[in-house]
Amino acid sequence: TGRLLAETVRSREGVHVFAYPFAGRHAHEGLAALVAWRLSQHQRVTLRTAVNDYGFEIVGRGLAVPAGEDLRALLLPGDDLAGEIEACLNAADMARQRFREIARIAGLVFQGYPGQGKSARQLQASSSLVFDVLARYDPDNRLLEQATREALAHELDGERLRRVADNIGSAEIVHTHPPRLTPLAFPLWAERSQQRVSSESWVERVQRMVERLERAAGHRSKA
Repeated sequence: TGRLLAETVRSREGVHVFAYPFAGRHAHEGLAALVAWRLSQHQRVTLRTAVNDYGFEIVGRGLAVPAGEDLRALLLPGDDLAGEIEACLNAADMARQRFREIARIAGLVFQGYPGQGKSARQLQASSSLVFDVLARYDPDNRLLEQATREALAHELDGERLRRVADNIGSAEIVHTHPPRLTPLAFPLWAERSQQRVSSESWVERVQRMVERLERAAGHRSKA
C-alpha cells in the first residue's frame, strides 16, 4: 500500500491544500479541478489552483478542509466520476476553450474579411456565445460532445485521472499541518504566484518568500 502526502497550510492568502500524487501535470490538472469543484459544492468560496509534475495546490479564503476519511472521499472516484469530470470541465471553462477551434473549423464563427481578421479575444467571445446557446438549447449537440471529449483527453488526461483516483483509494493518506510552506509546497506556490498581476516581478516575490521562510526556519532552529 502506497502513501499520499497532503498538507494544509494557513497564510495571509487563505487556506492552502497541497497534495502530492506524483502522477504528472495533466493528471494533476484534472484532479485539482475535480477536488476544487467538489469543495465548491459544499461551501461558498472562491478557489485558485496550481499544478506541477508531482502535485497540486488549492487555495481559498475561509476554505474548510476535510480531514481523515472525508479528505480521502474528496480525492476518490465517485459513482458518477464521468459526470463530475464533465461538470468541472464546464466550471473551469476547459470545454469552452476547446470549442473555439471546433467552432472555427465548423464555420460557426465569422473570422472577418481578408486583411481584417478578428482578434483572438473577439473569436473567443463569438465562440463562447455559440457555446452558451448550444449548451442551453441543444445540450446533446455533437460539437459540444466533441469539445468535452477533447478537453477530457487533451487537458485533463481522463483515463490517467481515473487510474490515479483509483490508486488513491488504496493509499494511506498522511495529512500534515506544517506552520509554513514546505520544500514540496513552495514550487507550487511559486507557479501560481507567477500568474499574479503585481507591480513586483515574479523573481522579487519568490526571493521575498524565500527570505521569509529562511528567517522562520532560523528562529525555529535557535529555539
